[in-house]
Amino acid sequence: MIICSPQLGLNPQSVLGGEVFDREILLGLAKHGIKIKIILPKNSPHDGNVKNWQITEIPLAHFPAILFNFILIPYLFIVNKKNKIDIIRLHQPQFTCIAALIFKTFNPRVKILATYHKYEETKFGPFSKIINNSWDHIICDSENVKKKIVKSYQVPEDRITVVHNGIPNFLKPQKKDNTLIRKYKLANKITLLFMGLFVKRKNPLFLLDVLSSLVKRNNKVVLIFWGKGPLKKAITEKAKRLNLSNNILFINPIFGPNKNKIHNLADIFLHPSLDEGFALAPLEAMACGKPIVMTNGYSSKEAVRDGINGYLCSKNNLKDWTEKLSALIKNPHFERKMGNASLKKAKKEFNWRLAIKKHVDVVKSLKLNDN
Repeated sequence: MIICSPQLGLNPQSVLGGEVFDREILLGLAKHGIKIKIILPKNSPHDGNVKNWQITEIPLAHFPAILFNFILIPYLFIVNKKNKIDIIRLHQPQFTCIAALIFKTFNPRVKILATYHKYEETKFGPFSKIINNSWDHIICDSENVKKKIVKSYQVPEDRITVVHNGIPNFLKPQKKDNTLIRKYKLANKITLLFMGLFVKRKNPLFLLDVLSSLVKRNNKVVLIFWGKGPLKKAITEKAKRLNLSNNILFINPIFGPNKNKIHNLADIFLHPSLDEGFALAPLEAMACGKPIVMTNGYSSKEAVRDGINGYLCSKNNLKDWTEKLSALIKNPHFERKMGNASLKKAKKEFNWRLAIKKHVDVVKSLKLNDN
């Protein structure tokens, strides 16, 4: 079986959930003996010497993502000429759908498997229903997105498979690292952790309002901003205005097993995002046995059972966030109980082995149905 997967990025050090998802799935499919033909922009970072991966680079390194629809067209035919493609796997189809549908017009036996991480990715203007019903199968990473696709476009439920994100095996509970405790001056502190891009939709600035309310009740509360992004200066300036400069710290992105030490510095993980797919960051924190406090929306209910392994809070509702976090901070026993529930849920529901198995089942089914 040969799958062609056009990608705008496949960086092993990416912090983008969709890119992490794609890399893990494509590596897993290759380990199952499925040949993967990957099309990437020129000089895109990717894993080297992966058995069953073959990389084709287009001669352009930088271009507006929407133009990939047209740049990609000849490369699908080039790849197919060398080895007949069985399935085209589309990540973020808004950037690849035109090329894939043109290719399928000339190669009707080829199946198209679309992958969605957010409902917004399914929108193609007045053609949304037609295009979403053109896919031979759809994979989305949450029940929330599946329900919206079925309701909006009347796509049959049996043509959509939900595959949750997985969590690396190296993430697990451990004692707080004493070296890092001393480095960041976290001894005897109550540590909250935000991990992600410092961008508007991730909503990091709101957390400073929450922190301000919490510090008035307990000045030992500290918030770590772990990541990078254009809002870093705004975070610093707002913290200064709110007299919180001594209650925040920044940690740059970290990759691989060293992430475990940072996750385990935290007592509670915060995820105030306004717009998400099925976010990876809360799942990673769950694997480290942390209670999760996050915005009640998008796919949050699939990660957090309210009051069991964390809390779901109303969007930008300062009172709601403050009260629920205060309840956790005041009750370490309840905090540990929620953390244990997170760990149990993470082990059962969010692992790449299960995610890859579901993908293998889907692609084998598409191949069997090949007429």
